[in-house]
Amino acid sequence: MAPRRKRAAAKTSEAAPAKKVAKKASPPPKEEQPEPRKAAQIHSELGALAPEQSFNLVLNEDGKPRRGAFEISVAKAGESEKVLVWSGLPKGPPRKDKFPEAEAILADVLKALK
Repeated sequence: MAPRRKRAAAKTSEAAPAKKVAKKASPPPKEEQPEPRKAAQIHSELGALAPEQSFNLVLNEDGKPRRGAFEISVAKAGESEKVLVWSGLPKGPPRKDKFPEAEAILADVLKALK
């Protein structure tokens, strides 16, 4: 087998520098993390439905949630024991079944707070 020749070094032209292609920012994920929006929406709806109650919204107190997980727990002020009111883990498809309506869970929330 014949020995290979080395290639000639590529000529660099100083007159025309190479253009850098600007990367476009990728669009935000559509439905990757709907929890903060849905949680805030349900929190405000519950506050409007039960104005005599004072609700405090705490997101993901125990760290990052599982993908697609949406749960609502309530606790009385000053107590550390949380009561699970609603869980979307066993629900769906369709995806809309994984999120509750505020009117549907209001009775359970008020019952857990008594």
